[in-house]
Amino acid sequence: MNDFHKQDWKQRYETMGSPAEQAFLHAHPYAHRLGLDKPDFSMTKLPAFFRQAPDFMLSDGVYEVMGVSSGSDNPSLKMKHEKLDALLEWNKYGKVHLWVWDSATGSINCRPIKEWEALMVDYATIGHFPDNNKKYWDLPIHRFM
Repeated sequence: MNDFHKQDWKQRYETMGSPAEQAFLHAHPYAHRLGLDKPDFSMTKLPAFFRQAPDFMLSDGVYEVMGVSSGSDNPSLKMKHEKLDALLEWNKYGKVHLWVWDSATGSINCRPIKEWEALMVDYATIGHFPDNNKKYWDLPIHRFM
């Protein structure tokens, strides 16, 4: 299989988040799904607060799940600015965690979203996705794994 970032949008969308979410559910089999899971309708008209709802809920808060690969050419966590902003908004109502899984090593890093925000501000660069020009934080994996 091609590197994830080299796949076209349809291929990426099919698997986006799935391996990391499966790893999360393996670690937390009783987690309750909270966020949208690739619904069969367009989400473009929904506010970012709904589109970027955290993936799961546990008794200690909500969890956004993302995957990275230390085995890729440029190992980093790429998070849309709008996603971080929405997760910070969610954090006003209850504790939000970002749970990051490295598919190459199986390592996990889970921290409160405010700690991730500080890492982004201190160590990430800003990039733009080529397909939609949306801004994202590009945080090198060595800064958090």
